[in-house]
Amino acid sequence: LEDGSPDGSDFQLRPNRPDETGLSVNWLEALGMRKEQQLTEVRRLCRLHRRPKGRFAEMNVGEVRRKVAEELVTLRVIHDPLEPVGAFDADPSHVEITGLPPHGSDQAMLVGDLIAECVAAMHPALAASR
Repeated sequence: LEDGSPDGSDFQLRPNRPDETGLSVNWLEALGMRKEQQLTEVRRLCRLHRRPKGRFAEMNVGEVRRKVAEELVTLRVIHDPLEPVGAFDADPSHVEITGLPPHGSDQAMLVGDLIAECVAAMHPALAASR
């Protein structure tokens, strides 16, 4: 949304990616270190194009599982570390959320909204300029 808060559509499979099987997220605790260092490391390891106004949503996976379980029994959160590829370093914090309904379906909209309700904090996707 314009105010930087999460929207349920942010947590749906993308319609222009029919091969997409899940949402790519990061497990901060897998990196150890303090929160700000974790965020810095996620920004460094991120393989997605990030916009200046882009944001990372922080949430508790257990809460997401509990909240979504009533509507969707297929949801899985799978630790899926990424190997180094080209200019990208290995990403030990990578996780995939799978078992999501098809984009645009009523269930996808409901599940996306439920996930958005679990967002505890929002963080800039790009490091602040100095």
